[in-house]
Amino acid sequence: MTPTVEKALLIAGIGMAGIFVFMAVFYLLILALDRFLPYQEEKPAEELSEDSVSEEEE
Repeated sequence: MTPTVEKALLIAGIGMAGIFVFMAVFYLLILALDRFLPYQEEKPAEELSEDSVSEEEE
């Protein structure tokens, strides 16, 4: 192989490795955010008002 082709393959390999490293870091960041900030489903307004009325009656 010519030196130019070898250099091009090296650059392409570094680029592909960089993409995989970035995707792995991004995935781990998503997992960390999901662990520290879990999703909490909000109750609709009707359910909230019914709960407060039932608590006041007791």
